[in-house]
Amino acid sequence: MKTAVIHSYNGMGDLIWHLPYIHVIAKKTKEKKVILFSKKTTNAKELLKSDPLIEKIIDLDDTRGIFNNTVSFFKILNSLKKNKIKNIWIFHESIKYALASLLARVSSRFGYGYGIQRIFLSKKKIMPEESKNERPFEKARIFVMSHGFKKKDIVPKFFISKKEINKVKIKFNKHPKPWISMSITNKARFKRWPYERFSELIDLISNAFKGTIFVVGAPNEKKIINAVIKNSTIKKNVINSTFPIHENAVIMRDSNIFIGLDSGSYNLSALLGTPSYGIMGASPPLHHLPTYKSIISPSGPVKNIVGADKIPRNKGMESITAKYVFDCLKKQTNLFK
Repeated sequence: MKTAVIHSYNGMGDLIWHLPYIHVIAKKTKEKKVILFSKKTTNAKELLKSDPLIEKIIDLDDTRGIFNNTVSFFKILNSLKKNKIKNIWIFHESIKYALASLLARVSSRFGYGYGIQRIFLSKKKIMPEESKNERPFEKARIFVMSHGFKKKDIVPKFFISKKEINKVKIKFNKHPKPWISMSITNKARFKRWPYERFSELIDLISNAFKGTIFVVGAPNEKKIINAVIKNSTIKKNVINSTFPIHENAVIMRDSNIFIGLDSGSYNLSALLGTPSYGIMGASPPLHHLPTYKSIISPSGPVKNIVGADKIPRNKGMESITAKYVFDCLKKQTNLFK
């Protein structure tokens, strides 16, 4: 009897937000594993390749339009049948996944149950109606706790193989500590910070710091990161860390702090237990893990993600200078002289 989880959000950060809740479900199954349905855009197969609580990852289509949605619906239906799924947890309010589960004869079907979705679920109304307006990670918490899971059992965890840990140790053991990891990219344009300010921030940190700065990113971001490092004045002990996810995860885990944008790297770093400072001029601060730290704009925090992309740049991300970020870090940490 297999258990599946459907995670229908788009980003790597969204998946990382949900990992503690996916894990707590997996631990309660007989096999201590779940089959995860997730979109390719979350990079789940690479991100969770060492996760012993994930038996298999099945890609969800990121579809638009009636025809594509119909094809996607039957793919999900067939996958549920093929994998003999008997229990399913749907971290979404979509009707599509609940109906496919019903038609695939999945015995226990749990979902958020907003609106029509509840008709196709085993338990019709679990989530309080007011939770519909909560952010995804808060919905996930309410969802699992509404089904009897205990807060003490919901533990942040990210699995990295010993091979990856040893690889990083061999490669970077001679680089001076403390380490700082930094991420400079974001797919959402309105959450970006001018690249030249990252160059300025690297100089400010390097002038007051004797350790190593790792600018982490995906391999396809190497050119952008090289340009940011080249534009900084002080390049000693600044490393272009465009390595695979798990190598960068080890670096972030072993860093004293992380600095970056509201991105997947920021969320992963916080999950790994590193104090993680997000430059949040266009996003509401995150608080659901104690390792989330926020550097908000001088005009104050963003209240809601809805409409955040309409904030004028000069009042949002561009209102935050490199000196302002450095001063915030200096006040909140003991890393800088």
